[in-house]
Amino acid sequence: MNSPDSFLQDLLARMSLPEKIGQLTQARIEDQSPEKIQAGLKAGRWGSRILAQTNWAGNLKNKSLNVEEMNAQQKVAVEESPAGIPLIFGRDVIYGHRTVYPIPHCQAASFHPDLVEKACTCVAREAAAEGIHWTFSPMLDLVRDPRWGRVIESYGEDPFLISEMGCASVRGFQGEDPSAPDRILACAKHFAGYGGSEGGRDYDSTDWSDDSLHNMILPPFRAAVEAGIASMMSGFNQLAGRSVSASPHLTRDWLKTQLDWDGFIVSDWGSVNDLIAHRQAETRSDAARLALEAGIDMDMVDALYEEGLAALVDSGELSEALIDEAVLRVLRAKQRAGLFERPYTEPTPDLQRAPEHIAIAVELACQSIVLLKNDGILPLAATHKKIAVLGPYAEARRQHLGSWCLDGRSEDVTPILDALRTQMPDVNFITANAAFTDEMIAAARSAELTLVCVGESHVRNGEAKSIGELALPPGQEAFISALGALGVPMVIIDCSGRYLPIPAAEQYALAILHAGSLGTEAGTAIAKVLSGEVNPSGKLPMTVPRFTGQIPIYYNRKSPGSALNRGLFKGYEDKRVTPLYPFGFGKSYTEFSLENIELSAEHLPPGESVTLRATLRNLGGRSGAQVVQLYIQDAVSIPTRPMRELKGFQRIELEAGASQTLTFELSEKQLGFYTSKGEWIVQPGEFRLALGFDSTAELTHTLHYKNTL
Repeated sequence: MNSPDSFLQDLLARMSLPEKIGQLTQARIEDQSPEKIQAGLKAGRWGSRILAQTNWAGNLKNKSLNVEEMNAQQKVAVEESPAGIPLIFGRDVIYGHRTVYPIPHCQAASFHPDLVEKACTCVAREAAAEGIHWTFSPMLDLVRDPRWGRVIESYGEDPFLISEMGCASVRGFQGEDPSAPDRILACAKHFAGYGGSEGGRDYDSTDWSDDSLHNMILPPFRAAVEAGIASMMSGFNQLAGRSVSASPHLTRDWLKTQLDWDGFIVSDWGSVNDLIAHRQAETRSDAARLALEAGIDMDMVDALYEEGLAALVDSGELSEALIDEAVLRVLRAKQRAGLFERPYTEPTPDLQRAPEHIAIAVELACQSIVLLKNDGILPLAATHKKIAVLGPYAEARRQHLGSWCLDGRSEDVTPILDALRTQMPDVNFITANAAFTDEMIAAARSAELTLVCVGESHVRNGEAKSIGELALPPGQEAFISALGALGVPMVIIDCSGRYLPIPAAEQYALAILHAGSLGTEAGTAIAKVLSGEVNPSGKLPMTVPRFTGQIPIYYNRKSPGSALNRGLFKGYEDKRVTPLYPFGFGKSYTEFSLENIELSAEHLPPGESVTLRATLRNLGGRSGAQVVQLYIQDAVSIPTRPMRELKGFQRIELEAGASQTLTFELSEKQLGFYTSKGEWIVQPGEFRLALGFDSTAELTHTLHYKNTL
């Protein structure tokens, strides 16, 4: 029997140049006639089909999947095309299929990678059951500007957290065996640096220093490679004078050669053609050549490879060996997906919204909720018998599904009001038509407590949905102020995909709960947290600014000059410079303490490790979970390092009054960094350590490292 590699080599040797180019072409064929589709499949024109009508498919009503149609197309590709190579069907299954889980930005707040892995396993099962082989997720972009609409797809501002969550997602989608019938291939995006779009404007330029590139941007992609990611997607952005979709330094040199990664890279929708917009290429043929030479293996929907590569080979401008290399990478991915052995899908509709999938969706949604403020009014007391549930999200459905949801259904969503009535049947929950502010005010006046459900809908965030000011949509801030003037106790439930400052809520609300876009089980999760059945444990994956002008504001920045803390200069003449809420912050219904923090040794020899140990104690009267976070500061270094960096976290659940000893192991892995040339080093010197519940934890211990024996 031939080895897997020899099988692919034999297959490649039998392919004509047009067939090879077909494998590098991903088509959007919805608008073509059945006759043209049939002819294209027979000729081997396409190696992949993307199951989306547009690049903004997440915010649009999409064509339902048709397994019979997909199987029929696959049959033509396998049985009637010259090489008989199966298609790979890709779709944006970002954070759910029929069962929709919290958006990635909210998932990151759970600080629970194991649960994220379970959720992505469920997503893969449902997607694979409807013929999907490949998802364009996870997004590993580091984001510091929440005005950018695609922040909702991100895991936030910290490379360690992004890496942990991204790898959990890869494991969930692909499993140990990506060829299993209930698994799909993952795709890390956007390689690389796209999350730094200037001004928060989608598709704009980015500008990262080499230091930031190697220590902030690339580590999550490196981690994904180590986790076995099958594919990556190049971004729309420019970086260091090159479009990242035509950057051999990033793609061919760093990713494929230095990391020895054997997966394949697909362009983002139209990003190869963007080489012309970037003025890096003059013609479509030039753009195709530059992208392939840089290492972009598959062209998503542009048809630039299909149009131009053969002529470039014939003229001698492009080596066919580069095409062969790219084809082998695509074929290898299809082999890993099991498509040569199992090209067809047997529909299994009973997997959609299976009870275990819903249960995990509820659990993850509960853990993704962040309690930002609470004066003790939450959880809701039994003494409250008449509660008004008001605002645009009180009875919303579709809006909870977020902006990258192709297959979730509004009818599967339980609204907040309905869930509260089920969760607390003895309470009289009242509401009013959200279209009439005066009616909502009247309802609030008649209640003992008001739950105000606000937020931005799915049409205001996501791809191509950036905003200029960090604020709630028009009218909602004024509505909160009007309710606050009544003097009725008020709780804010913010269902925005971003973490937004809400000045009126800070002024008037007794509690603020950030729910975000939690998916089909949003209402159920929110009701469980409000009632106290679930104790909130979510932590912020991004720093929350007080106002738009603070952007960018992030915890792991470099130390500023001493003038910032000298004399009367405080950063702004008219505003506070500190964040509204720091990275890693989130309150609980109980209180925790960290005690007996001890370092096993003050000196770390090369190749060895030391242990940081502490006791976490639940001081309150109810059970809960706390995320203990480890931060490290390199005291003196050249080049300079961030003021602190997250290097570990543990989510610990404790009963009331219970305690648990936890340990963090420290080695050179936590102390080192990458130089501007991408070389890993650990400098000798002093390192300060902080263990706490958010990024403001006090630096209490010192570790000395000497890199020679």
